[in-house]
Amino acid sequence: MGAEEMRAAGRRLLAPVVDLLVRVGVGPSTVTLAGLALTIVAAVFLFYGRFLASAAVFIAGSLLDALDGEVARRRNAVSRAGAVLDSSCDRIGETLMYGAMIAGTAGRLRPGILLLAPLALGGSYLVSYVRARSEGVGIACSVGFLTRTERLALLSVGLAAAGLLRSAEPLLWACAIVAAGSWATGIQRILRVFSEDRVSVGRKG
Repeated sequence: MGAEEMRAAGRRLLAPVVDLLVRVGVGPSTVTLAGLALTIVAAVFLFYGRFLASAAVFIAGSLLDALDGEVARRRNAVSRAGAVLDSSCDRIGETLMYGAMIAGTAGRLRPGILLLAPLALGGSYLVSYVRARSEGVGIACSVGFLTRTERLALLSVGLAAAGLLRSAEPLLWACAIVAAGSWATGIQRILRVFSEDRVSVGRKG
């Protein structure tokens, strides 16, 4: 099953939750902010080394993050402001999680995290920035094998494994994989932009 099929399966699985949120009148921005609030709590747990609790809360926040767009579509409330809020909260959440990893218990237990977590965060920013910047100049660019969905899944698995094993080692590996994959994805997107730009120039000529 490919990444797109997995996302579609996830949307079908979460459809009842979306139905409930729409019925009770919860707006998409509320869902976005609730997801960020849970991520803040997860970051606090992560800072203090409570990895399993962090995993549980982080997964809940990530699920809410996956619902806000669908809630907006179902309520006919899609807006540019909502899209900006969503992307901003995503970046805030990533900064808090990796920051807690660096400054907290995980960084003390595994010093390698002090190098790999900033690389993972920087790569994550690069992936999102290249897409936003390319779309700003009229080039669609969502390619890549390590998008936000995969990054969230890797971090969630790392947190859960760290909690179960009572070790920060899985977080070290999660950071390493996210760092390598996100930088590769960022470069892949930059190359796609250059490729699409050449095609566009060729058509105009």
